[in-house]
Amino acid sequence: MARTPLVAAAAFVAGTLVAATTTAIAGSGSGGGSDVNSRQTTTWLTVKVADAMGTRDTITWVPTGSFASSAEVRVPRYPTTAIQGRDTKDLALSAVRNEQVSAQLAIASGHDLHGVRASAGDLTGPGGARISGSSTQVRFVRYVPVQRSKSEMDWSATIDQVSSATEVSGDRNPDVVGDALQEGSSVDVPAYAAQPLWFTFHIPKAAKAGTYTGAVRVTADDGTKVTYPLSVQVADAAVPDPKDYDFFLDVWAQPETMALNSGVELWSDRHWKLIEAYDKDLASRGQKVINTTVVDDPWHHQWSLGTRRSQTATPYSSMVAWKWDGSRFSFDFSRWDKYVRTALKAGLGPDIGAFSMLAFQDGEHLTYTDTRTGKTVYENVDLGGDRWREAWGEFLPAFEQHAKAKGWLDHTWLSFDERPADTMTVVKDFVHEVAPAFDDRISVAGSVNTESIASDLSVDWGGIDQMTAEKAEERRKAGKITTFYVYGSPAHPNTLSYSPAVEARMIPWISAQRHLDGFLRWSYDSWTSDPFTQPVYIFSQGDEYLVYPGKDGPMSSIRWEQLKEGIEDFELVGELRRKEGGSDSAALTEALATATRDLDGRTKNVTDIETARAAVVKELTS
Repeated sequence: MARTPLVAAAAFVAGTLVAATTTAIAGSGSGGGSDVNSRQTTTWLTVKVADAMGTRDTITWVPTGSFASSAEVRVPRYPTTAIQGRDTKDLALSAVRNEQVSAQLAIASGHDLHGVRASAGDLTGPGGARISGSSTQVRFVRYVPVQRSKSEMDWSATIDQVSSATEVSGDRNPDVVGDALQEGSSVDVPAYAAQPLWFTFHIPKAAKAGTYTGAVRVTADDGTKVTYPLSVQVADAAVPDPKDYDFFLDVWAQPETMALNSGVELWSDRHWKLIEAYDKDLASRGQKVINTTVVDDPWHHQWSLGTRRSQTATPYSSMVAWKWDGSRFSFDFSRWDKYVRTALKAGLGPDIGAFSMLAFQDGEHLTYTDTRTGKTVYENVDLGGDRWREAWGEFLPAFEQHAKAKGWLDHTWLSFDERPADTMTVVKDFVHEVAPAFDDRISVAGSVNTESIASDLSVDWGGIDQMTAEKAEERRKAGKITTFYVYGSPAHPNTLSYSPAVEARMIPWISAQRHLDGFLRWSYDSWTSDPFTQPVYIFSQGDEYLVYPGKDGPMSSIRWEQLKEGIEDFELVGELRRKEGGSDSAALTEALATATRDLDGRTKNVTDIETARAAVVKELTS
């Protein structure tokens, strides 16, 4: 078959390129080994990308063609279909006070680009009002390799079920997806690779309503200079500070990985500083729960061939030290206390979750130090049996008294993950017997069948339809909390590394439509030893983490930012409901339906969220 001149030229260029070393992204943050962000394209892939670009020159574009919806997609590292948004010249956003708004541009070239930078200047508004350009954060989308789960569970969503062919790309050595958001002053980009530039605009709480104008600039060391006019329409409405969000966010963090992925000694001063940095990030999303461990490895369970191990690459450790002297148990709560104090100081809470009286999909067991020998003992026990009752019959009253002495008892919950109703009934009856103060503070993530047991219930996706709006409202009036969660299932919507980006933004809209209180997700940071090169331990990629390890704290991700902005949308919906006396107007009902009308981000119209949000803001400000 004859080649077109463009394809022939592109293939020649690919064959004669001298490999360049890209260090701006690959060399910073955590992670070692080869980095997919510095990889040169193969000849075949260069030809495909060159066709999509239509040129060997440097180009920039607005993903989706609209700046307002541009952050709701992932830009493929190697675009192989005609690039849309190259003709977009003016950038426009809408916002309310005290919120963040994300958007992205992308750049690519037929030659290696060095020193790619982006900036947003000051925005000038009504009466000379100004939003400083320094409040706008610019980050670079970092790509990670795409991997299937090592052991496909029957419920585990796989990449072909989850990802969009237009968002995951590569020559399959490996395929890659843009997810992490790398901080830095500039980035180097290999030839024929796309580099998204991620903007986060922070609108001040005191900003005047009206239209603000400014410019966004993109430059590179090869002389590239691109300027986009920018306008931001700030409505006369506001979202509250994260600590005052109504949205009940419960993301489970793991402190051990914060140290291990930063090369820091566990529970050292440097580790505690890292914990504080991650806590502040969680607080910026309005996290309501300080999740703690009161036993070793609460997620230890049975695997294949009778083996027992943690479901996380690094096991959780207990924040409470259990000791046995041959006749009685005793408990050291000092690490638990410090963890709670650190989180409260960072703005988390006020609730405290204690995991867990029950093992996760495993037989019950106790782990403690025998003070007579100094050895750690792992002892199997029977649920409800004499030894189980002895151990927990001593722990629960001691835990109650300790939490009460600290002033935390009223916000301390006994937390459980996916335990069946019959098992939970045994626990609830025992708790009532030995520590009735916790009767109404049992938290369960799992089946809707535990609804009568759990005062804080997060329903799995399979049971979400059984939790009607009426039932959720009934629970709310009784002072109970009702959220939902996803894991490797469903395929859509989800917050996996390669889930379509719009789905994380949609999650809070689903809570709002169903009159639920919020969302739960395991896990925040249960990484492998290097999620940038080995992103999967056992489950679907990204099921175990929403952020990445950075140098001195978390490196955010596209889905973590989109979830934050969906929570802000949830707050606006709540404000409109209060304005309308608690009922949903026709306009709000339509907005909620629009935002959630297609749960599969691969086919969803990415303007749905912006359309729904605009309708809510219009009703709020009319």
